[in-house]
Amino acid sequence: MSDCCSTKNADSKETSQSQFCPNCQEKGKLVDIVTLKSLLVPDAMKRINPDHSYQFCRTTDCPVVYFNIASSFSKDDLTVEVFQKGSADTTPTCYCFGYNRKQINDDVIKNGKSTIQDEIKKYVKDKKCACEIRNPQGSCCLGNINQVIKEVVRG
Repeated sequence: MSDCCSTKNADSKETSQSQFCPNCQEKGKLVDIVTLKSLLVPDAMKRINPDHSYQFCRTTDCPVVYFNIASSFSKDDLTVEVFQKGSADTTPTCYCFGYNRKQINDDVIKNGKSTIQDEIKKYVKDKKCACEIRNPQGSCCLGNINQVIKEVVRG
């Protein structure tokens, strides 16, 4: 398995001509095809073109999750809820170790800091994460964890 938390780019096959989401027009983030293959529902899997690259749309109020010049996949095409697209307490934040917004919120309130963040960092250091196949963004969740912590601290 690759190092999911490294900073290297997703492998490039045929690069999509569009880096901008067809729905919200925001710039996407390149994700490896293995991420889509791991998280799409069976009917959506039939529409994948493995010879093309895909982008991840981070825009909160946009239903599109993955796209390229020829196709797109929405939230309904995934087997998991997408952190960037959901705001419920139960929305996953860490897909590898099962933490959600509420758990992180409660942890920060109880301890004055996040012990969950420290725990996840240890697992990442020990190469126990699988972000490239479990996290819809195809990369490490620590940025999302930090975002939730900042939201809690701001009140």
